[in-house]
Amino acid sequence: MRANRKNLPRAVIKLLQKAGKDRIARRVVMLDIHDDNLIAVQILPPRTRKNTATIRFELEDDGSGKRKTLTFFGCANLRFAMDFDVMAANYFAQTKGASCTNGAMKMQKFARSQKRLWHTRYMPPYHPEAPIRRKLSEIRKYHLFKVKFFGGVADILAKNFQLEMR
Repeated sequence: MRANRKNLPRAVIKLLQKAGKDRIARRVVMLDIHDDNLIAVQILPPRTRKNTATIRFELEDDGSGKRKTLTFFGCANLRFAMDFDVMAANYFAQTKGASCTNGAMKMQKFARSQKRLWHTRYMPPYHPEAPIRRKLSEIRKYHLFKVKFFGGVADILAKNFQLEMR
């Protein structure tokens, strides 16, 4: 990796330093998705209590035109904001990049920030944080991924990811 650092932009080198020894965060920094087009987003929700959600972004590579699938596994939370007018203005290059953190406090804050959007109320004997109690106790197994678009952002609390090119 050190030999290639001379060819990397300064911003990427800073992100790699910030990622430190976290293997998953370092892999996210090196993703080649800048200026790719967004083709589709697919959310596969859990079907049982033990099953986990999966989120897929289908992209078109800006250079080769080949299809890429960016998949997040073991998803716990998703926050997605998109302005389609801005996306339409950037129809030829819609993705900005991706980043990742594994900071426990940041991930806990992210998971709790959506509580008011759940539209649920848990009556005694259940604890008010009943659905996320286990997730919060295992928060170090997750990463907070951010996929940035020119016109939006997707924040995903998940265990891992994979990028496939077809």
